[in-house]
Amino acid sequence: MLGVDDRSFARFGGLAAILLALTSWAAVLAYAALVQPGGRPLGPQIFQFLYALVAFWALFAIVAVYYRTRSVGEAWAFFATLVGVAASVGTMVAAMYEVANLRQNPPLAAASPANPLGIMTFALTGLWFLVANLLLWRTRTPRVLVLLGFVAAADLVAGFVAGLSENGGVVYLAALIAGAIGGPIYWLWLGRLLRRDA
Repeated sequence: MLGVDDRSFARFGGLAAILLALTSWAAVLAYAALVQPGGRPLGPQIFQFLYALVAFWALFAIVAVYYRTRSVGEAWAFFATLVGVAASVGTMVAAMYEVANLRQNPPLAAASPANPLGIMTFALTGLWFLVANLLLWRTRTPRVLVLLGFVAAADLVAGFVAGLSENGGVVYLAALIAGAIGGPIYWLWLGRLLRRDA
């Protein structure tokens, strides 16, 4: 088909990474402005929908990163892609479960069974960041961007460990750093590189 090739996918993956960053910022703003304890469920539904959309954009960006890194480690790049796709799909399912749950009166449960203890949102996403950035380090990717990826990996793993210990304050801080600062900057920069180098 015309225009459907590896280069066009890498460019679209770069666009998806940029959209991921913008959607992540929109989710953080929605959370700050619309989610109130004891408030109407519409605000949390909008936040969870945007969170699912972040994971949707990540699917394309993760595969585009695979094409950027496979020349320096085919098996590890494939492994990272499998982990990243699993984390994205799991995050989408968990977020959309929350949207559906918030529409019930009363809500069915406090948290999605698809993401126990943050395994999808924190642990697997952190593992993807670690492996993908170890591979990106071996490419022409700017070192500062890769170091930012390592910081994101450490932040996500810290969020997962805090979730295991039920430390809600650390989990909230880790989610804020990943969702509002480090993650969007990383994806915005990487998205521009993926589009430029496609």
